[in-house]
Amino acid sequence: MSLRANIDHLAHAPGIDAALVMAPGAEALFRGAERWREVLMAAVELQHMTAEPIVRFLTGGRTIMVQSEGRETAAVVLPTGHPAAKSVRRMIRRLARRVRKPLARAEPATRSEEVAPTTDPGYRSAFPARNPEGDVRVTPANPRPLY
Repeated sequence: MSLRANIDHLAHAPGIDAALVMAPGAEALFRGAERWREVLMAAVELQHMTAEPIVRFLTGGRTIMVQSEGRETAAVVLPTGHPAAKSVRRMIRRLARRVRKPLARAEPATRSEEVAPTTDPGYRSAFPARNPEGDVRVTPANPRPLY
């Protein structure tokens, strides 16, 4: 299992405020807002008492979800009603299957200079045209009303 190896992927998912991964005989791994550490550890203990594979707790405006995959247990806290809540179970299940590549910082998007412009008058480039001053302007091929 590899939830421990993938804790950074879990903690950096959209909407996740904090994540905790526990496994028997190993130190608990925690990522996120420090104020959630003890709450998530207590939630894992409650989940073990119920003997259910997945439990959810609501506390104020946050949802705490605890899920066991094999011998590892993951606990996350996210805002109640956040769109990511629908996919957290599947995400944890997938992260438990295999180790993911380390997280890399996203490079800022830049204009690709390899794209050759076309001479077709009906062609609209995916990139906006630039005027000599360097400002970006959009020149649509067929302007349409916005309504």
